[in-house]
Amino acid sequence: MTTTEPIESHEVHSRRMLDHAAEMLERGDRLQTSQKVWGAVAHRVKQIAAERDWPNDSRTDGFSIAHYVARSTRNRRIADLYGIASDTHQNYYEDRLSISMLRERLDLAQELCELLLDAHRRLPADLPMPDDRHYRNRHS
Repeated sequence: MTTTEPIESHEVHSRRMLDHAAEMLERGDRLQTSQKVWGAVAHRVKQIAAERDWPNDSRTDGFSIAHYVARSTRNRRIADLYGIASDTHQNYYEDRLSISMLRERLDLAQELCELLLDAHRRLPADLPMPDDRHYRNRHS
């Protein structure tokens, strides 16, 4: 039997990724820190999508969801922090961010995960799926 549901919830994965990012940071592993920071944010967005029954099949979907939540709550900080998290993921491939920069980005990712969860809980339960035209074209 095959299942598409994770063994553990996206919320648990998000928290664990933040913890792992902190551990990797302390070890000086910039690449794994970058990957875990992004993973924590991606799982938080997956949590929101799963709880709202919104499709989230790609990184582009995650972008649409995060920015839709930011617009719907009028919280520009969510969109800004999501961009920083995405840029941090790019560091996994480029190794250009220092330990101190990654420490700051880990703190920002923690803030973003909290902001996303708080925004999600404050939005109406029946909020329709994101209205981004690219998202709608793929999922309508």
